[in-house]
Amino acid sequence: MFKRNRILAIKPVLEAIVGPENVRTDEAEILMYSYDAGMARARPEAVINFTDASQVAPTVKALYAAGIPFLPRLAGTNLSGGTVPLKGGAILNLARLKKIHQIDTAAHVALVEPGLVNLDLQKALEPFGLFYAPDPASQKVSTIGGNIGENAGGPLCLKYGVTANNVEKLEVVTPEGEVKIWSHRDPGPDLMSLIIGSEGTLGIVTRAWLKLRPIPPHIKTAAVAFTSLDAAMKAVTRIIKEGIVPRALEAMDKVSLDASLEGKANPFPDGTAAALIVELDGSDAGAVKKELETVERICAAESCAVFRVASDEAERDLLWQARKGAYPAMARLAPDVLVEDGVVPRPRLPEALRETREILSKYKLTAGLLFHAGDGNLHPNILFDRRDLQEVKRVKKAGYEILKACIKLGGTISGEHGIGVEKRVAMNWLYGPGELAFFRSIKNAFDPKDLANPDKILPVAADKPSETSGLAERASLSPEARTIIDELRLRSMRGAPTAVTCLGTRLKPETIAEGAARLDLRQLSGAAVIDADNLTARAEAGLPMEEFLKQLKDAGFHLDLPETGGSVGGAIASACPGLREILLGLEIARSDGSLLDLGGRTVKNVAGYDAVRLFCGSMGAYGVILAATFSISAGPRRGREHAGLPAPVTFKPDSYHTRLKNALDPENLLNPWIYRNK
Repeated sequence: MFKRNRILAIKPVLEAIVGPENVRTDEAEILMYSYDAGMARARPEAVINFTDASQVAPTVKALYAAGIPFLPRLAGTNLSGGTVPLKGGAILNLARLKKIHQIDTAAHVALVEPGLVNLDLQKALEPFGLFYAPDPASQKVSTIGGNIGENAGGPLCLKYGVTANNVEKLEVVTPEGEVKIWSHRDPGPDLMSLIIGSEGTLGIVTRAWLKLRPIPPHIKTAAVAFTSLDAAMKAVTRIIKEGIVPRALEAMDKVSLDASLEGKANPFPDGTAAALIVELDGSDAGAVKKELETVERICAAESCAVFRVASDEAERDLLWQARKGAYPAMARLAPDVLVEDGVVPRPRLPEALRETREILSKYKLTAGLLFHAGDGNLHPNILFDRRDLQEVKRVKKAGYEILKACIKLGGTISGEHGIGVEKRVAMNWLYGPGELAFFRSIKNAFDPKDLANPDKILPVAADKPSETSGLAERASLSPEARTIIDELRLRSMRGAPTAVTCLGTRLKPETIAEGAARLDLRQLSGAAVIDADNLTARAEAGLPMEEFLKQLKDAGFHLDLPETGGSVGGAIASACPGLREILLGLEIARSDGSLLDLGGRTVKNVAGYDAVRLFCGSMGAYGVILAATFSISAGPRRGREHAGLPAPVTFKPDSYHTRLKNALDPENLLNPWIYRNK
């Protein structure tokens, strides 16, 4: 139990920073901040309101020095208990920090504060013909800072990516009160992407530079009715396999449709069991029309009952109101709704839905099924009443079984809602002990006192592991990869440093420190494994990029990258432009030979810290890349253009790069000259 007088001891310091009226300890206000949109509850000791972003760093510094836990909060719409203060301490209320500092129409970048509501940003951009792609269903109330903390998605992320794909730079207050500005374009490992999706456990965002896009001149929205959910899912799989990348591809079952359309004009015929909303966009009207005709042909082949294209903006808005209004409509049907958030490889979505329905039936529960179908992301909205303790138990068991089913099908436990407190135990089922220890090392490097939103994301002692296998046990290692691992283990036991090399296109011999024995990865060059239905490909690190691209081309696929030489692993280690957008998973050997399997084969995954992007630009110093999984396409994606390879830049490690190096490779055995003075 926390000491109730610890805020009182530093209250004068806090009041001097933010003003006496902004340090609140009265019971009524504290109780209002004891919950969010999830099911967890916990009482804070104080609520600190900010009126200027410059107040955040000194406040955090004071709390850190006093050993008082703290966590940032905005609208509180997150669905996994991420803003519940499990260890008391202070709620840092950033909701008043909602300025738009700049809209740069030439660079297509907006500089904003974290409290800005997502939809308010969209409205501000419309007069300039621009939009910000992440559009969660909660965008009327959810904030940019909250979207960053959860790595939020939304319907448009199928084509334009989740939050991580749409942030250029962040100003971050670290857990110790330092102010840092990090961009994914910085030389070296990608620190910015670690912050996105970290739920306030690694730092607090006070300003964000967001990527903007021109509103496409041609947008077509179709509503498609099916008499069975299975037929709708088959249509989704065929659309993706065809190589079409819709602006959005959403699905709803009958329960969700009936709830969201109650009292409104229903565009679907009687007997509709499922509906798709398919939206296409582009600058070429002819190309959009052709894709729409292909989608209609696919849906007709799966016996759709109706294929209706919105005739005007009003009809389009009506369709999207039905989709985005589904959750609040479901909430009107029962006192409480549990929204699950599993993801599976897209071809496995029909199986995931069958298992989900069987689980709901087993526990005698009613749910509306919503999907970001093009991403393989399913959202069962389970109705219940928290006053009925037995029903609560059934709901929790059903939710956990749905997540286990997603893992069994090669998926993950969260695509956009985060882990928070409510999915901590499920991290044991998704990852092995090695990955969890790796994530803890990241947390410790950023927050050694464990004061920034403690006990979130990572399992604690009370979260007992399950018999379900973790991802690390499913790594597809070749004999050559096992040889690499064995060699690393031997070198680690001897304390022998390693120079990680491959084709040698980026690592200059004169930079290698004396005494570092080469570890040649050219032997990791087996044929790429292409999953045509899921549009993913796995390649070993030593495979030359030229050969990888040729294998994809011969199979009828494309990788959205500029022309680059070297190897697959070298392209990742040197942060080839555009690579972070399509990199889904990595198999990594640590300096001691232990294996990490990070990410996977799903196009959305916010389970744990974004260590996959961390390895972009890591130059072999954090771990040895053995293999990588990429998102591929049936042809070059319209609107995706990459500059050529950047000129070499001297990497000067940030203090947090060095902290991570000390945590992940404490003996500095991998490419030791990069952190020679750590």
